Amino acid sequence: MKFFYNNSFHVISKNSVGGKIALLLFIFHFSFLTIYAQRFTATAETNQVPQNYSFEITYAVENGNLQKFTPPNFDGFEVGGPAQSTNVSIINGRVSKSVSYTYTLQPRKQGDFIIGPATAVINGNEMKSNSISIKVTAPEKRQQQQSQQNNDPFDYFRDRQRSQVSEDNIRDMVKKNMFVRVIPSKNSLYQGDQLSLSYKLYFRIQYQSLQAVKNPSYNGFLSEEFKLTELKPNAEPPIEVYEGKKYYTMEFKHVSLFPTKSGKIAIEPIELQGSVLVEVPDPDFGGFFSTLQPYDYSFKSNAIELDVKPLPEKNKPATFSGAVGKFSFKAEYDKTKCSVGDPINLKLTYNGTGNLKLITPPKLIFPEEFEAYEPKTKDDYTNNGSVVTGSKSFQYTLIPQDGGIYKLPKYEFAYFDVDKGDYVKFTLPETTIEVSGKAKISQNVISFFKREKEDKPKSIYGIQTQYASNTTFVGSNGFWALTAAPLILLLIGFLFRRREYSDGELLSMRRKKANKIALRRMATAKKLLQQKNENGFYNEIIRALWEYLSDKLLIPPSELSKDNIAEKLKARNVSVDKIEALTHTLDTCEQSLFSPIGKEDAMQETYKKSIELVMDFEEQLKQQTT
Repeated sequence: MKFFYNNSFHVISKNSVGGKIALLLFIFHFSFLTIYAQRFTATAETNQVPQNYSFEITYAVENGNLQKFTPPNFDGFEVGGPAQSTNVSIINGRVSKSVSYTYTLQPRKQGDFIIGPATAVINGNEMKSNSISIKVTAPEKRQQQQSQQNNDPFDYFRDRQRSQVSEDNIRDMVKKNMFVRVIPSKNSLYQGDQLSLSYKLYFRIQYQSLQAVKNPSYNGFLSEEFKLTELKPNAEPPIEVYEGKKYYTMEFKHVSLFPTKSGKIAIEPIELQGSVLVEVPDPDFGGFFSTLQPYDYSFKSNAIELDVKPLPEKNKPATFSGAVGKFSFKAEYDKTKCSVGDPINLKLTYNGTGNLKLITPPKLIFPEEFEAYEPKTKDDYTNNGSVVTGSKSFQYTLIPQDGGIYKLPKYEFAYFDVDKGDYVKFTLPETTIEVSGKAKISQNVISFFKREKEDKPKSIYGIQTQYASNTTFVGSNGFWALTAAPLILLLIGFLFRRREYSDGELLSMRRKKANKIALRRMATAKKLLQQKNENGFYNEIIRALWEYLSDKLLIPPSELSKDNIAEKLKARNVSVDKIEALTHTLDTCEQSLFSPIGKEDAMQETYKKSIELVMDFEEQLKQQTT
């Protein structure tokens, strides 16, 4: 993380001609960066170097989400590194991000070299950097080079002036006038409770740049970083009084943490490096005038130790699954009376503040006469001040396959209320559903007709088991009888043709369509990936894999499980590594739904792996069925 501040302090006066020119150049420079925000560049420390000297090459991606980086072939050089750094620049409240890789190169021989471009995948697009030309000359004696650098007669005076101010008091002065504080919202909390950390820079001197060289790892916590509000252009940063002194402040990092274990947990400090501007006497004018000179400075924030208390065992409900915070709960069926085939929706909604992302869909057991879909999950989170708040809902779709009166199960949601220090329970009571009508299709087939309308084969979608003739006979008039006869024959033929589809044929058609339906869902997942919709992406991948395997292996959705699928695949001689890859991919998706990692490269890898799995299974299973 790298950030600059150059708003309230000025090396050159605004009222001077030079100041106005500098200001115009500054505005033009950053306007240019705004227009051409996304860049991938390579820069060399030097383009000519003696063979016995090393130099650095840096590859930087600005304002783009770097998903993959591939360095060039450094033929002719010994290579060290890379050193990776992530920088965030904040200029007048406007944030730009960059990621850089720095390599140290040592020439092996003399000559002219061209280091080819590096390759990077940025925001889903492949980009190449510029090439670098390097001329390697004969080795030089380092003593000779040093003597050449000391030919300036004023170096002695400059060094003397610097020694008088830099080593003696600059470090102490900077320490007193610029530092970073980590401010926790609380120091004692329950396991699973929400904690916010605010990282603030306090400063009374001007700085050129600051860079986070080591960020905390947050071991023992689930973490979520806040998106900070940008400062308005030309706005001065807030002023705070700390230990009796006024400081400019800037919050550059805000994190929400949820402890996953109890005990004393330390949060390591953030480490920063940067350059500050220090006023020193100008030796060229005998010390009568002063000038601002950069001074490299490194420092750390304060360390934090938290007391995380375990959740009490007293009064802990058997249905408690780890929700901690302050929640409300609502559960409702959209209807209690319906006909066979008419969908019923059950929606569970959780609102409040706390670890909403850890709330998982409950495993509800419905009557076997109901086809139950995997619940659709909807998240709506916001950063309200210093905490994460919002809602989470699960919608179950149930389709009754036979008439009757059914008891749908009760459900209890329990969470730990941090304010009360006790558990709270909400209950969805047992619900009676009255279904009219009779079963239309045999039960071994109905499980495989769970898809959306567009997923159903056109040859069988919409076929009814009961038909009502729209032909009206008026008396016994021969004309009307002859007119109705072709329609009756056509209807009889249609019904006869429909009855030709056996259960086995219908299942076979579903199995043949499995690959096409899965790839269609994968295409939807790709769009969600591009939209950075993490929850939607992983939900779609899970649905694609589950539904594909259900259709391909002829496993009813109610019997789907990882163990059952693994057993079926082993019976069909599918390789163990493919089965393990499938299990790993499903686990990754499930974990990401409830503990998002927010990395596009991880989503890209999951998408690629899922496509490969479907294609591999399709090939192996196809060979066994042909």
